[in-house]
Amino acid sequence: MRGRCRQLRFDSGTIAPLVAGYLALLVMVFLMASNVISTQVFASRLQGLTDLAVVYSHERSLMVGNPQTTEFREHLDHYLSYAPAAKAMAIEIVNLKISGSRSTLELCAVFEFPLAPGNGVICRESSAESFLLP
Repeated sequence: MRGRCRQLRFDSGTIAPLVAGYLALLVMVFLMASNVISTQVFASRLQGLTDLAVVYSHERSLMVGNPQTTEFREHLDHYLSYAPAAKAMAIEIVNLKISGSRSTLELCAVFEFPLAPGNGVICRESSAESFLLP
């Protein structure tokens, strides 16, 4: 026999790296959640702006039940220049399609993330249709 068995020695380490990892994960989840929620809120505001802009412009540009393109664009520019929600957004792209009594509007706006670097573009579409009463 060789002698007595030696007891194993365990290092008494620290849990600081574990805590730092959990804190980093918590901060990342908070940033991601805040960006997702603010993006959804911005998209909802843009959808509301698009809905109201198409109804406003469509109604004011009607001639015998059909919207007129030039008048629609004039009223759309007027609405977007005076609407408080539109002033707060950087609207980049406006697509307009009029076919018969239906007008379709697509608005795109630049969105900047509140707690992260970078930005993106969010687009929403809405349409309105008119009809003549007999």
